[in-house]
Amino acid sequence: MRNENNSRFIPFSRSNCILLGLIFLFTIVIFALSIATLGVIVHRLDSRIQTATVPSFRTTSVSPLNSLVDQINIHELMKHLKELQAIADASNGTRVITTSGFNGTLEYITSQLEQNTNFNITHQYFTVKNFIMNGTPRFQTEINGNQTNHTYETDFSQILFSPSATFNSFLPIVAIPKYGCTEADWSNLPVRDQVALVSRGNCTYLEKTSLAEKFNVTGVLIYNDGSSCDNMGVITGIRNNLGATVPAFFLSYNLGKQLLDGGNKSYVKMTVSMSDAEGIGNICADTRSGDAEKTIVVGSHSDSVRAGSGINDNGMKRKLFI
Repeated sequence: MRNENNSRFIPFSRSNCILLGLIFLFTIVIFALSIATLGVIVHRLDSRIQTATVPSFRTTSVSPLNSLVDQINIHELMKHLKELQAIADASNGTRVITTSGFNGTLEYITSQLEQNTNFNITHQYFTVKNFIMNGTPRFQTEINGNQTNHTYETDFSQILFSPSATFNSFLPIVAIPKYGCTEADWSNLPVRDQVALVSRGNCTYLEKTSLAEKFNVTGVLIYNDGSSCDNMGVITGIRNNLGATVPAFFLSYNLGKQLLDGGNKSYVKMTVSMSDAEGIGNICADTRSGDAEKTIVVGSHSDSVRAGSGINDNGMKRKLFI
């Protein structure tokens, strides 16, 4: 017998119903398991994201200083910083090397380590070349026949770690193009035994002074670039390469521009007396146990700049080497 649309009618048997039921049940189970698995994956991913956005420091199992960060106590930290401030106050407000403030800092740190740890404590001593300035540097210019004495830290400053300079006569300047950051800026100019005048910018001061030394100048003058109101005056505290062999001053933008505009009628005299700082101490504290081939080194500088006590700096800066 055929139905009205000529399609064939197949009656359902009991076995067919059981089969369909099992297929339906199996489908539900698979779907439920998929949802549960997805939930676990999302939960783990969320945990990893939260861990990544809030990093934490953990020391390795080979270190006896487990959970180093957790051992830092703000009250103890402030107590030590106050002691360092008191040491600076007794040394004209500074703990810079070669002063009683620096030596007092070394003594304080050493005593604290001896009283509160069982570390092996040793001291190392080294020399910092061209660190001590003897008297006030002098800088004189002759531009178009007019001679001028300029004011230290108003018109010019000494670049730290630069050597002494004693010019017996005025020397001509050579203006270095393109910020003096590549050898090509120097190689085609008669800079040997002359004083190089170069603008701040595009590379580090160390790169400029290194090139000045390579091309055997007698002195180097880096002047501010005048690109903004903040880039007009003298900058103090600029550092030269350790062991530098060419005297170097930093000039204000206006003074540098005057020399630049004077062209081949610009001459300068540089005078500064520098000497080495000797017997500067380092403190080394080593654990008595552990693997010498797997060492964690935690370091910090114990000095300040000449202009201040360095308390915020010492409270915040730490270096970790593995």
